[in-house]
Amino acid sequence: MKKILPLAILIFSFSCAFAQRPLYRYYNQKIKKHYYTTDFSEFRDGTRDVRAEGVSCKVFAAGTREPGLTPVWRLLNAQTGDHYYTTAKYVPGRDLRGYTYEGVAFYVFRYKVPGSVALLEYYSPSQADHFYTTDRNELGPGSEGYVFNTPIGFVYPK
Repeated sequence: MKKILPLAILIFSFSCAFAQRPLYRYYNQKIKKHYYTTDFSEFRDGTRDVRAEGVSCKVFAAGTREPGLTPVWRLLNAQTGDHYYTTAKYVPGRDLRGYTYEGVAFYVFRYKVPGSVALLEYYSPSQADHFYTTDRNELGPGSEGYVFNTPIGFVYPK
């Protein structure tokens, strides 16, 4: 029994490591919005209007089934161009102030695990833009018009 537990932990760790994906952050300079994706081929190193800002953190690919993970849904407000990422359970027909459901974007840990950090959500009412980061020093309690909302889950740093 003493040998089985370490082996189970090791297998779980390896399965988590292989399911992880970088979460790429982009900024659309034309409409002043941030966008996050695990699919590098969507924008690669950027386009004329979209600037690549690098890897934000490591998340789990959509479809990953590991204990302690929760889905992060991606919603789009077509009027403002803002993407909203949330772990709040998606309910069809729920009033989301003009946002439409686009699907599960990725998975995060529901609770802090060893080596993980919080994925922080900020919102700028003046720009109608959601911003996500693991670096508390990037916006602190809020700056540049952004207000801190909440941690949406826990991820591994980049």
